[in-house]
Amino acid sequence: MKILNIAVCCVALVLGSGLAVADDAAKLIEMDKAWGEAKGPGDVKGLFHDEFISLEGNGPGDEEQALAAMAEAGSEDGPYVAGDYVVRFLGKKTAVMVHSAGVGTDAHWSMHVWKKSDGKWQVAATASVPAASEGN
Repeated sequence: MKILNIAVCCVALVLGSGLAVADDAAKLIEMDKAWGEAKGPGDVKGLFHDEFISLEGNGPGDEEQALAAMAEAGSEDGPYVAGDYVVRFLGKKTAVMVHSAGVGTDAHWSMHVWKKSDGKWQVAATASVPAASEGN
C-alpha cells in the first residue's frame, strides 16, 4: 500500500509540474504579446529584469536603450503580429522563448530569456534577427 501511495504522489507531482509549465508558457506568451502591443515605455514598466541585456543589429544594449528605442518608434500602423511561439523551460525559474513577429520589411524572429524572480517573470535577455525574405 505504501508503494502505491508513493507512486500516486509521484504521478501527481509530475502531472502537476507539467500543468505549471503549461500555465507559465501561456503566461509568457501573453506577456510577450502585451510587450509587442505596448504603445510606449510606460506600458512595459517592470517587464525587464535588473540584469537585462539585448542584442540588435547595432550591437548589445540595456534597458535604457530598449526603452528609448521603443519611445522613438512610436505606435505601429497596424496590430502586433506574432506567432510560431516555442517556449522551453531550463528549470523552474528560467525560460527561453522564440517566435516570429512583424510583417513585411519589419518581419523578424525574436528570442527572449525569461527569469522568474520573487514569483514574477521578467525578460533578462532578448535578441532579434530579420526574417528571411521569400526566395532566399
